[in-house]
Amino acid sequence: MPVLTLRNEGKTIEVAQGANLRKTLIQNGISPYSGIEKIANCMGNGICGTCRVEVADGKGVSALTPMEEGALVGFIPFYARSIGKNVRLSCRATITGDLTVATHPAVGIDAALTKQRLALLGIWSFFGATLLFVVLRLLLELATGR
Repeated sequence: MPVLTLRNEGKTIEVAQGANLRKTLIQNGISPYSGIEKIANCMGNGICGTCRVEVADGKGVSALTPMEEGALVGFIPFYARSIGKNVRLSCRATITGDLTVATHPAVGIDAALTKQRLALLGIWSFFGATLLFVVLRLLLELATGR
């Protein structure tokens, strides 16, 4: 059976191979969430990016999927997170061997990606508003018969 070592908590837990990391943490009284994330999270569905853990060596856990990578960076169009190399979502990680994790890794804002997302949001907003104006104008003309 694989051994899960929790660096921040100073605990070692023996777990079944193929166990979900988030469920294992919660079953052992350890929350992968911190602060407001304890209340505002997706309950393990892999879309909010709040149950982050840092895998010490990158081994002993299933491979990173594109869905998980997107959730880590953040789907919110206003900002993008800056995530470390071995940070994973505990809800998407399956334990495949001995594993050492640190809960609650530091996360910052990726300024360049955030700037790019805001620029795209501005462009889409402009074209969306223009299209809406044109459609409303056409509907008004059709309704009034001009």
